[in-house]
Amino acid sequence: MADMKAVEKESMKAASLRNTFTVRDMNRKPQVVLRAARILGRVHIQARSGERFVIQPASEENVEPSTREDFLERLRSLHQQMRDSGSTGFTPAGWERFSKVIAGEK
Repeated sequence: MADMKAVEKESMKAASLRNTFTVRDMNRKPQVVLRAARILGRVHIQARSGERFVIQPASEENVEPSTREDFLERLRSLHQQMRDSGSTGFTPAGWERFSKVIAGEK
């Protein structure tokens, strides 16, 4: 039994080094496909129709740190304005009403 698990782990490692997967692989073993994309930079997904799709990890370098910091600062400022205006947030009854509005019940 332990040998089977070791073999399974080895096959998972070997499979993750492939650069082409099927839609079925993506459905049944998404962690293997995503791990391969992280390691290789991108992988191809082959559909039965012959179409090929590329999956590659999005680089966090696209968002400048100053943009993130600006967003967080604006969010903190908004929270402070809400506190200053006397807002205490939703009450349990308010959350119930809010949930019903989202669900389309009211």
